[in-house]
Amino acid sequence: MTIETPKRLRIVIPVFNDWESLNILLRELDAVAPALPYRVVVSAVDDGSIQSSEGMLTSVEHLQSLEEVEIVRLSTNVGHQRAIACGLCLACDTADMDAVLIMDSDGEDPPQTIPELLAATSGKKDFCVVGARRKRSENFTFRMSYIIYKNVFKAVTGKRIGHGNFSLLSAGYASRLVMLPDLWNNLAAALMRSRLPIHQVFIDRGTRYAGKSKMNFTSLIVHGFSAISVYADTIFVRLLLATLVGAGITVVASTTAILLRLFVPAYATPGWATTVTFSLIIIVLQAFFTSLTSLLSLLNNRVQRLILPIVDYKPYVRTVEKIFSRTQSA
Repeated sequence: MTIETPKRLRIVIPVFNDWESLNILLRELDAVAPALPYRVVVSAVDDGSIQSSEGMLTSVEHLQSLEEVEIVRLSTNVGHQRAIACGLCLACDTADMDAVLIMDSDGEDPPQTIPELLAATSGKKDFCVVGARRKRSENFTFRMSYIIYKNVFKAVTGKRIGHGNFSLLSAGYASRLVMLPDLWNNLAAALMRSRLPIHQVFIDRGTRYAGKSKMNFTSLIVHGFSAISVYADTIFVRLLLATLVGAGITVVASTTAILLRLFVPAYATPGWATTVTFSLIIIVLQAFFTSLTSLLSLLNNRVQRLILPIVDYKPYVRTVEKIFSRTQSA
């Protein structure tokens, strides 16, 4: 009779100076862990924090259910999304997990909702479950900015994005995701672009544990463009098609202006037809050549070596520090 080894869930959490929130999150995860059908390992990715974690993670001394907690120290600050990519790549490289969960450290991804994500896997071997936002807790300005971002994303890419970092992947799907260059820019957009079957679970956004959010208006714009850049080829093709449509409209408008000038001179100011026609032609030509140049530049980049997260993350990882192990503490 063989005894089946419990499956292992690795939780990847990017952290930048937010040790107080992480301390609370570890306590919350420890409370949730007994209800999960996994042995839970936590990997906190220190994204080049300036503030030291020493003396901040006091909850580690009282953990009862988590199996391990480690801090992955990055050599420099690479940004929230690339810190996630590094943590995810390291998790796949160690090959000691059956599933990986990505979540933020500030409490806005509630640990109590993890069983809901797991329930959505329905016993499947491979799965990709994301926590879609149902209710947000930020201020009005941030919420409106986020709505604008989602609408712009939909307008330029034709895709609707409704989830963030909170996501659960099987080991098989995670190993496919870390092979995509898009992961280096934005996790949510990379998941959409990966063509993995995504299952959404609607979850209310939690409230921040401590401190203030690092995501300001500028950060949101950068984050938005990072997500949009994943669909750069789609955007450039759409711009080129829009330019061609504009060229068609210009031909019609120019023809109309010339006909009015020739056959209805009483309503035509001298020189206006020439001015309108040449202005429209110049605008369309500028838009066309800008779009064409951008598209050719994008296609040329395909022959260059792209970032491969599973290979290129390694120089950024300085150390992996295990700060808690249940086997050692026992």
